[in-house]
Amino acid sequence: MSGRPWPKDYPCGTRAKYVGGCRCEACKAANRRAVAARDARAVAEAIALAPQSTSPAPQVWTLPDGSRKVRLYQRACPGVHGEPCKHRRHLRKDSKGGLCGDCRLRLVWNGLVDAGPVIKHVRKLSKQGIGYKSVAAAASVSATTIGKLLNGKRTRIRAAAARRILAIDRDAVADGGLVRAGRTHALIQRLLEEGFTKTELARRLGSRAKVPALQIRADLILARTASKVERFYNRIMVE
Repeated sequence: MSGRPWPKDYPCGTRAKYVGGCRCEACKAANRRAVAARDARAVAEAIALAPQSTSPAPQVWTLPDGSRKVRLYQRACPGVHGEPCKHRRHLRKDSKGGLCGDCRLRLVWNGLVDAGPVIKHVRKLSKQGIGYKSVAAAASVSATTIGKLLNGKRTRIRAAAARRILAIDRDAVADGGLVRAGRTHALIQRLLEEGFTKTELARRLGSRAKVPALQIRADLILARTASKVERFYNRIMVE
């Protein structure tokens, strides 16, 4: 990477340039496209993951005269990630994906969350003979990140990374750190659509070759490769 500020490395009209601070019309338009794409992914994931029918849900409200009225909705938002809907929303007949709008965004939200449960889970696995580096490889998370959580240098972690770590058990670690490459290729495609070249992505991902080449297998890849791509994607497209 050169000594120039990294936003200058990218052309206007890309999400990468917008994240770097440019607010020209072309970059703002690129950011709007990215937000629209995020919302579309949220709807798609909601349709794939959320139950399409729930029990009837009453909504009660109080009128100015003090009397109460009840409206019976056919569906209530079931929530996501094993948690109930935070706002206890009710769904209209034309609701997309069987989730309220806030819960759809929670499916693709990747902000920072408290790392307490993650730290507790990693230490529990350690007592079972599973080291944090093995957990990192299986969860496609940087071992450095987990190390900083364990030594107290970090207290928060990205939501998606937290979910992957909490899902790790002995069976997940037994695969030797190999993960399916589908998600990695999807992230790379989105980065290419935002204006990156394969050569630039290879360089950003750590290639030291004179002519960096992006070479990722189509089926299974090393967890550390998947982790590198996801961390770079999150830096550019999410943070």
